[in-house]
Amino acid sequence: MPEHNTLLAAIGKDLNLSPTDLEGLRAGLAAHPLSLVDTLENLGLADENRVLKVFSTHLQIPLLLPEDYPDKPVILEGVSMGFLRKHAILPIQLESERVRVVVNDPLDIALLNQVESYFPDMELDLCLGQREEIRRAIDRLYGMAAREAEALSIEGDAYAGNATGLEEDLERLRGLAQEAPIVRMVNILISRALDMRASDIHFEPLEHAFQVRCRVDGVLYDLEKPPKNMQAAIISRLKLMSGLNIAERRLPQDGRIKIKFGNREVDIRTSTAPTIYGESIVLRLLSKEAVSYDLDTLGIRPGHLEAIKELILNSYGMILVTGPTGSGKTTTLYSVLNRLNESTKKIITVEDPVEYQINGINQIQVKPQIDLTFANALRSLVRQDPDILLIGEIRDRETADIAIESALTGHLVLSTLHTNDAPGAISRMRDLGIQSFLMADSLLAVMAQRLVRVLCPHCRETYRAREVERHTLERVMPDLPEDLQLYQSKGCDRCGGTGYHGRQGIFELLRVSEPVRSAIVADKDAGTIAKIAYDEGYRPLLYDGCVKVLEGMTTLSEVLRVTSLG
Repeated sequence: MPEHNTLLAAIGKDLNLSPTDLEGLRAGLAAHPLSLVDTLENLGLADENRVLKVFSTHLQIPLLLPEDYPDKPVILEGVSMGFLRKHAILPIQLESERVRVVVNDPLDIALLNQVESYFPDMELDLCLGQREEIRRAIDRLYGMAAREAEALSIEGDAYAGNATGLEEDLERLRGLAQEAPIVRMVNILISRALDMRASDIHFEPLEHAFQVRCRVDGVLYDLEKPPKNMQAAIISRLKLMSGLNIAERRLPQDGRIKIKFGNREVDIRTSTAPTIYGESIVLRLLSKEAVSYDLDTLGIRPGHLEAIKELILNSYGMILVTGPTGSGKTTTLYSVLNRLNESTKKIITVEDPVEYQINGINQIQVKPQIDLTFANALRSLVRQDPDILLIGEIRDRETADIAIESALTGHLVLSTLHTNDAPGAISRMRDLGIQSFLMADSLLAVMAQRLVRVLCPHCRETYRAREVERHTLERVMPDLPEDLQLYQSKGCDRCGGTGYHGRQGIFELLRVSEPVRSAIVADKDAGTIAKIAYDEGYRPLLYDGCVKVLEGMTTLSEVLRVTSLG
């Protein structure tokens, strides 16, 4: 690179500067820490484009136009988006030993040395570009986060919440959330949870710590404990990724992230909740590759499976699936939809939220903030002439009324309800205000389910059943063999030492037969209905769980963890 005074003289000659103008330029550069381009523009001696052309000629650096910038961003590990935008620097090509970077000021040696430090052991190839063109390219390639992070740096604690003013605090948080250490930490945590087959990640602020745990096969395990001073920045990063308002810390928020790790596409549902030590965030990991919507693989017993396949062929009526949150109800209903999904049928779903997208099905996301509730959506959807309606959850009288009416007027309605068992769904619908005779006429069946952990096939081992286990099993299924062999978990490298690998459902199916229908019309309670249904072939969840214990799929303790002996 030419010596500074020589370059100034050459620039002065090319720009036709008088000796007085050149002296004023040197004085301006000495007085203000501005770039040569800015100084020339401030003095009114030349515009940016003319100066860059002179740089290009004398420094032999190509000058790029906007159309020369790439369509896809260079993946950056250690570079702050705010740093790039503030200094108008854009990496456009990254090879094994070379990185090509567009800059606006090729004379700022300190800045170029800092850029080189981000790419150790690589040779830096410079290009020139106009400042605003570079920044527009940064915004286009890396998103508006780059603009929000401009001029912010990661210094000291992530967030002190001091008296710098709310707006400054928010700007600082936005910048911190885009800094390389925070981005890298969040990516590592999500990637590690995916490798562990986790369904959820919990970011939990404590008084003196910031705890991160993930749920694997329904059980929580410690994942990492980032430094407490990174708490606010990590939470802000997650909220920005989810499209949430980082200024709102008093109310719960829900968002969504779509992300790709290697070949894995993952949809992430985000839920925030304020706690006394900061915001708690839970990420629900919905990995597309991990879900199979196949009724035959859910673990439903052959007799019940055939009954379900027969029931869903009805052209009208209602089928309910009950169970607590996280018991696999949505997967079961999606498996039913997947089986029914064909060109001759119109299927519409109303969900909160839409967890997975299924080709060929019209899926609607409930949005209470604009008054698009289950009930309001369903009123319009009935006029869409669907054959099959899936209602994410029956929560209130209005939704229940429309669901019953739809089931009675030529639609097959599938929905979920939060009850402990199948007979309890009858009582729950009555509590919502649905008349018994309407239920009896519309309801085809109720299925309750839970998820139990499956024993690792590589390390499970048999043992002779203990007396207390035999006694428990005999309460559910008599006539057990004298030498009862069960399986237990041991733990190996393939299951991470837990003894379990994956989960499967246990189910109970209550078909609304004529005796059951008569009991519903007569306003019988759930216990009486269960006894009548028992004579018709109904068996409770615990029975199905015990069958799977005897088959060696899971353990009795695991079944009792999610069911009740009552």
